[in-house]
Order: sequence, then C-alpha cells, then structure tokens
Amino acid sequence: MSQSEQPIRITGGCNCGALRYDFTFPPHTEIPLKDNYACLCTLCRKFTGAVVPRLLSVYTSWSNIRLYHHAPEFRMYTTHVLDGFTGHRGFCGNCGSSMGTHHDPIDNIQGFTIFLGTVDEEVLVGKVIGEEEGKYGARVMRKSGFAELLADTSKTGSIWVENATPGYDLKGPKKWRGEEDEGQWFDDIEKASNAH
Repeated sequence: MSQSEQPIRITGGCNCGALRYDFTFPPHTEIPLKDNYACLCTLCRKFTGAVVPRLLSVYTSWSNIRLYHHAPEFRMYTTHVLDGFTGHRGFCGNCGSSMGTHHDPIDNIQGFTIFLGTVDEEVLVGKVIGEEEGKYGARVMRKSGFAELLADTSKTGSIWVENATPGYDLKGPKKWRGEEDEGQWFDDIEKASNAH
C-alpha cells in the first residue's frame, strides 16, 4: 500500500456536458483506493447498461465546483435496494447518461458515487501526446491516465456477487450481497456461492 505523491484530480460528466464534476482527492490518499468497487446488482447493471458497473465514492468536501445535483438537467430515479435502503440514481435529462447514486436527500449529500464511465477521457485513459502508424492504421499515443488506479478494486472488491457473471475476473474481496455493515466477504465467487 502506498500514498499518492501529488493530488489526484478527477473530472467528468454526462455525454452532452450539462452535468459536470471536478474532484480533488485529499493529499496522501491511499493507493489502491478504498472508495471504489464493482456493483453486480441488477439495478446498477440495468441503469448503466454494463455487465460490471464500476463506481467511485466521492465526497462533497472534495468538489472544486458546484455539485451537478443542482443543475436543471439533473434527474433522479429512486430504487429500493433492500428493506429500508433507498437509492437515488442520477442521470442527465438531456442525454440520458447515468451519473451515479446517492442515498441522502440532495440538500444533505455528504458523499455519493459516480460511475467510472463518466470520467473524462483524458483523465481516464490519458492525454493524447501523438500518433504512430501501426498494422491497422494510426494509433493514438497517450500519457498519464488514471484508469488503472480508479478501476483497481483489489482493496475494496465487489458487492452483490450473487449476480456475478461467469467469465469476468473481479479483483479483491467479494460480498454476497451489498449490505453496508452486514454480510461476509469472500476471496472468490465460488466460495461465496457455496456458502449460501
């Protein structure tokens, strides 16, 4: 485990640009991150259209700009994950991009999640520094993306692995269901499914 040597700044937003975010992680953030995970619940899959949605927890205190939750284009879809546990799924009313989830009322949000697919291309895969010719034509060369850092769930793992799709390698611990403080963590999906 190490710490980031310089501040990590993550920017992103919806496809049309109406909803934007800009976060700077606190100095000396632990690497691998402890606030990212893969959610395998059916609700996240259907909301994002991804088999293995990746999320990152962020906090309002990290934000460099006004939260997108206050933009007129912001829409919410409320879901009930477990008894007594409500999730608000945010998306853009213009382009339909799924942004993330939160559990608190908008005026009281302290933290929420963003879907990693909403992170800006230059931040995720790096800035374009040139092109080179390859076997299949020109190939863009990039430098300094955070994809590996943001997608590394080796410390935090995956939740709702009862819905895991065979053939996907899920790094890190696995939780059978997504209960906050309940449930048991497992090393692999087979152990988790055999325990239930």
